[in-house]
Amino acid sequence: MYNENVIGSESRSGNHSFLIIGLILIGLAYGVMLFYRGLLDPDEGRYSEIPREMVVTGHWDEMRMLGYRYYEKPPLAYWMVAPAIAVFGARDWAVRIPLLINILLMVALFYALIRPHWPEGGGRKSLMVMVSLAGFFVGFCLVMTDGFLVFWFSLTCISLFRAFQRDATAARKLTFILLATVAAGLGFLTKGAAAVVLPALIMGLWLLWEKRWRALLTPALLLAGIVFLALLVPGLIWLERHNPGFITAFIFDEHIARFTGTRLSQLHAEPFWYYIAILPLLLMPWSLFIVRAIRTIILQRLLTTDALTRFCMVWIAVVVIFFSASTGKLISYILPALPPLGLLLGRWGIAEPLDGSRWDRRLWYLGMVGPWLAVLAVILVWAVSFFQLAPKLVSPVSGISVLLLMPLLLVAFIVLWFRGFKHFTGAMLLSAGLLFNAALLLSPLAGRDFNVLFQINSANVYQTLAGLLKPEDQVVVFGKYRPALSFYTGKLPYMCYGMNELRAGILMERDRPNYLWTRDAILQLVKAGPGRVYAVVDTKDYRKKFLPLKLDFIRVDFPDDPNTIILELRPGKMKNNVGNSG
Repeated sequence: MYNENVIGSESRSGNHSFLIIGLILIGLAYGVMLFYRGLLDPDEGRYSEIPREMVVTGHWDEMRMLGYRYYEKPPLAYWMVAPAIAVFGARDWAVRIPLLINILLMVALFYALIRPHWPEGGGRKSLMVMVSLAGFFVGFCLVMTDGFLVFWFSLTCISLFRAFQRDATAARKLTFILLATVAAGLGFLTKGAAAVVLPALIMGLWLLWEKRWRALLTPALLLAGIVFLALLVPGLIWLERHNPGFITAFIFDEHIARFTGTRLSQLHAEPFWYYIAILPLLLMPWSLFIVRAIRTIILQRLLTTDALTRFCMVWIAVVVIFFSASTGKLISYILPALPPLGLLLGRWGIAEPLDGSRWDRRLWYLGMVGPWLAVLAVILVWAVSFFQLAPKLVSPVSGISVLLLMPLLLVAFIVLWFRGFKHFTGAMLLSAGLLFNAALLLSPLAGRDFNVLFQINSANVYQTLAGLLKPEDQVVVFGKYRPALSFYTGKLPYMCYGMNELRAGILMERDRPNYLWTRDAILQLVKAGPGRVYAVVDTKDYRKKFLPLKLDFIRVDFPDDPNTIILELRPGKMKNNVGNSG
């Protein structure tokens, strides 16, 4: 029999069974999301193709994408992915092995953080909430620099937190400060200065809140600064030597100009409140428990009694406010705030036992509305897809795909039958079922177009083309660049009338043959080549940009794709002189 007033008062057998099933479902969800899914272009394609080219060419000292220099990020994330490609080959599942290792290290890192401060049960539950957040699940399963950055960022922050504990000895302080220094340097080599500046700001503000700012006046920090420069400066000089112009492009264009909005091609301009609006989505399905977490923190005066809660609050605020002030905004920028957010939400909003009051019980049920709304949302998305109510927004799926909903419906039935919505383990089981179903709906099992929600993936087309290409065949990409295409085919494509993020690299090396500047160049490639020449065209560019070139072509029988058209170019007579511009 369950007690409504105390979370976790369910029988031990029920508690144990729910947790085992939930953990299995979470493991399966991460397994599907990491290892049974094509690459999303351009992001995952970009950070898989660059290390592939490093492995193929043997030039791990050069940062190139599709053959051209690419300086938007430092090389550490590429170096973390490249060994998996070297060992297992250019396979989409292989490039995600480092992501799995990264996730496991983060879980271990945060467990080590909370273990001395929170009760064992509450700590474990907060970790389970953290890994079941939608933002954590999606953000750290994508092949991007952000996931790796968050690990180094977190290691820096946590090491500094451990170094400046009140009872820290001089030796312990020095050890953790040096560990933070190394982690900050590796974070800088992963994505840039945010890995250094923000942890320093977090620590300074936290110590100011603790009224211990004089703790910063320690010789260990001076030593740390010397070590940091000794590690970073030679590395940057080495990178500049092998990548001419990297320091100027990375520091001024990718940091200062991107933040201030003065970058030549400024993207992702969003209002100041963008991240405040997007956070509830990242915290799904636990979003509504934030109300109970705030109430618990206030009533228990945790901001004055719990140092770890204060530290996490400063961590979250610094990340969200800093990137809110930036002109360019992407959801991935605030991923460093998600782990501490998940921990606080899990510990004080979900794992904390009910205090017996009517208000607390109501807030618990309010929080449980979130997972049930998410269940309805998953069913609704499938229905919209199956009945093709919005074919331009949602990819169609076949009738048999209803089987994908069975695990979630079964979990929902179990939670309802055993009144699991009244305790943590039932809520965790339902959330785990949601993660598993989300992974299935985002996998190839959901339909031939791979993704039920966003038609932005052409992995199936790329893989089919890769199977048909012969060594003498060539590929020409018209319009937007497609790094995942090169990853799957193992061949650098020719490009035409679209530079995108490669503009700087293309203009730096205009003499490279990969870019076709004119229609004559396209015709020459088609006529001179011993094999076939395939054209990859975005559907939006087909009529406005491709057809006016008046090239001779035939359609290729390929899997349907809403964004990609595959054509075979034929040697034809030039009808007029139409030039191509980047």
